[in-house]
Amino acid sequence: MQDDIEIIERKDVNVQGAVLIEGFPSIGMVSSIVANYLIRTLNMEYIGSIRSRHFQPTAVISAGVPMPPVRIYAGQPVEKKDCICERLVVVTSEFPPPAELMQPLASHLLDWARKKGIKTVISIEGIINESRNHEEHGTYAIASSPTARKLLENRKITPMQNGIITGISGVLLHEAERAGQDVICLLSDANPQIPDARAAARLIEILDGFLPKIKLDPQPLIKEAERLEGQLKQAVMHANAMNVPGQKDQQVMYG
Repeated sequence: MQDDIEIIERKDVNVQGAVLIEGFPSIGMVSSIVANYLIRTLNMEYIGSIRSRHFQPTAVISAGVPMPPVRIYAGQPVEKKDCICERLVVVTSEFPPPAELMQPLASHLLDWARKKGIKTVISIEGIINESRNHEEHGTYAIASSPTARKLLENRKITPMQNGIITGISGVLLHEAERAGQDVICLLSDANPQIPDARAAARLIEILDGFLPKIKLDPQPLIKEAERLEGQLKQAVMHANAMNVPGQKDQQVMYG
């Protein structure tokens, strides 16, 4: 399965010194929301894709153009002064890779990042933290190397000391630790029942601190979260008013 994965560059772009953001789906769709926010807000360019016959057999239609399920985007270069990157690269998909593909996919991403001169990979995750009060929301981070851990110093984020990180983020972390590459995983408490734009906004605020030359405003995501929360409350009120047996067990749809 390792040989089945292929990274295809549609355009030869210099991403030396860039930061790569990994945005495969996670709890509350936090990773996907962050990735799409960055692509849209920074007007990032579609530069490549990752292919595998084991990926979801789907075409993603964007502005009338069919695109593969796993895509790579690059932003415009920025002046490298007191900044950890010259350019931002985003790998994103609407579909999580199958479990048996996690290991080879992470290895391919890290190999590609090293060959392209990308110094730091930041993986975005939403998590369910059962131990916290439902009204409290935390953000956390874990890094693969001393250099990456140094980037987390003096930031308002809780370092994760113990726990389990699953999926592509977990594999990226332990593969990078073994290979001596810099990977940071940023996590936010998220609602698993809906796309949690508010959790995504908390991580956008943290990313803004990592990227001082790239201004990231979380307010649009907070407004989107308020809109979704309003729709969800109306749907729940409507369901309660209907008083249909078993209604609580049904999934609430919104858009």
